[in-house]
Amino acid sequence: SGRRDSGFHISLHLTMSKGPTSLTTSPVALAFPHIQWDPLGSLRLTAQETALLRMAETNPIEYTLADSRDASMYARVLLKLLAEASSGGSGDVSKLTGLQTEEVALKALETDPLGVVTHYALTKLYDIISTLSTGASGVTVGAVFYVGKDGILVDQWKALLRILNKGGKGDAYSQTGAALCLGLILVAACPSQKAISPTVDKDGNAIKARTISYASAMEPLEALTAWVISQLKLSNPALAIPALHVIMSSSESRLLFCSTGGIKYIARQLKVKGGSAKSSTPSSAAEAAKKQGGNSSVQQLYELAFCLWTLTYELNSSPVIRNDFGAKDGLVVGALTDLVSVAPREKVVRVALAALRNLATCTDEIAPGHAGSPKVDGKVFLAEMLACGLMKAIEYLKERQFTDPDIIDDVQTLHKLLVENYKEMSRWEVYKNEVESGHLQWGSCHTEAFFKENARMLEGSDGDFHLLKVLISLLNSKDDDIAAIACYDIGEFVRHYPNGRAIAKRLGAKELVMPLIEHDNVELQRHALQCVSKIMVQNWEFVK
Repeated sequence: SGRRDSGFHISLHLTMSKGPTSLTTSPVALAFPHIQWDPLGSLRLTAQETALLRMAETNPIEYTLADSRDASMYARVLLKLLAEASSGGSGDVSKLTGLQTEEVALKALETDPLGVVTHYALTKLYDIISTLSTGASGVTVGAVFYVGKDGILVDQWKALLRILNKGGKGDAYSQTGAALCLGLILVAACPSQKAISPTVDKDGNAIKARTISYASAMEPLEALTAWVISQLKLSNPALAIPALHVIMSSSESRLLFCSTGGIKYIARQLKVKGGSAKSSTPSSAAEAAKKQGGNSSVQQLYELAFCLWTLTYELNSSPVIRNDFGAKDGLVVGALTDLVSVAPREKVVRVALAALRNLATCTDEIAPGHAGSPKVDGKVFLAEMLACGLMKAIEYLKERQFTDPDIIDDVQTLHKLLVENYKEMSRWEVYKNEVESGHLQWGSCHTEAFFKENARMLEGSDGDFHLLKVLISLLNSKDDDIAAIACYDIGEFVRHYPNGRAIAKRLGAKELVMPLIEHDNVELQRHALQCVSKIMVQNWEFVK
C-alpha cells in the first residue's frame, strides 16, 4: 500500500482525494444564477470584466480555462470580486448554515448581495483551482497564479488573507473557502510538488513546464499556517481542517507547520475530542463518541489523526520533528493511544495505528540530533507507548476481527515491538515512564512490594523528588482512576521512605489530598482517606 512508502505517496493521495480538501456547497448557492452584475456598482467592475463573468457562466469551465490568458483574467476578476465584496455586506449571509432553499437564498441576495458575491467568487475560484490541478486543459495552477518570467505569485492573493483576518466577523464558509483556495495556490509553488504535477493534458499533449517562484509564496504560506494554528487553538478547529490537509500535501509546508508548534496543537485537539469519548470499554467508548457529536466529531478525529500520520513521514529526516513528537509531556503518543483505546471507527484506528507504527520504527541514523542532545528514536516512543497503556489496547485489538490487512499488520508489528521493548526495561523504568506520561494504570508497579523495593528511587538522581512532584500534581487529574492511583502511590512512598511524611507534606500533598476525601467517586474517596491517614499516622500498619 502507498502509506508504507515515502511522503511522495502522501502528496499523491492528498492531491487526488476529495474528502476534507474539497469545498462544501455554499448555503446561498441557489442564488448564484440570479446575481445581476450591473447594479452592483461597489464592485467597480469594468465592462470587459462583467462580460467575462457572463461568458464563464454560459460556457463549461474547461472551455474558459483552455487558454491561459482567459484563465488568468477570470481568476483575477474573481479575486477582485473578493477584494471588493468581502469588505462590505450586511452579514446576513454569514448567519446561514447548510444549503438553504432558493427562497431563503434569494432573500439573502436582496439583503446582503455582497455576502452572496463573496460566496460565489470563492466557489468559482475553488472550481478553477480544482480543474487546473488535474492538468486536463493543459493550463496549470502555476500558469494562472504565478506571473512573469520569474513566476511570481500574483498580488491579488491578499484578498484571500483579508477574509481570514476578519476573525469572528467573517462567516464560516468564506473563511474555510478562502483558506482552502489560498492553500492550494501556495502549495503549488512548493518544489516537492513538481514530482506529482500533471505532465500531459487530456489529449496526451505535453504540458509546458514553467518557472514558479517558491520564494514569492513563502511569506503568504507562513501567514496561512499561522491562521491554521490560531484555529487549532480554538475548541472547534473545523474551519481550518481543509486548509490543514492541503498544508500536509507538501514536505515544505509540513516542515513549516511543524516549526510553528503545529504537532502539539493537533495532539491537543485529539486529546480533547478523543478524551471526551474515553471510557472503560472500547465498545461503550464508541457509543460515547457518537453521543458527543455523532459522525461529525468522529470525522474530525479522523481528519486530525490523518494529518498527524502524514507528519510522521518527516520523523527520519528531522531531529526537531522527532523532538516535537516526543515532547516530555508524551502528548502525541498519549492522544494516539487514546484513539486506539476508544476505537470510535475503524478508519480512525487505522490512521492512529499507522502513526504509532511510524513512531515506533523511526530512526536517527539519517538525521541525528546535535551532539550532546538526548537521542530520540523508536525506542523512546515505544517506552512512551508502554507508559500510556498501549499494550492493553493492542491486546484488545488482536482479538477483534479486522478485515483491513494494514490494521492487522500494524497490530502485530506494534505488539511484537512493545513486548521486546518491555522485556528490556526494568520495573522501575516502566513505572517512571508511566508517571511521567501521566497515564497511571493499576498494575504490579502500584503495590506494597514495589514501593518496599523502590521508594528510595523517588528521590531522583538530583535529589529533587521530581517524580513525587509529578504524582502530587496528578492528584488534580480529572480522571478519577489516575487521582486514586496517585493517592495510593504517595501513601506508599510515605510509608517506605525515611521521613517520607515530612517530605510529602512539604511538597503540598496533604492539601491536595484532603478535598478528595469528600469526592463523589467512592473508590477515589477511599484511597484519599488512606493516603491522608498514612501522612498523618506514624505507624500505619497497626491501624490497617
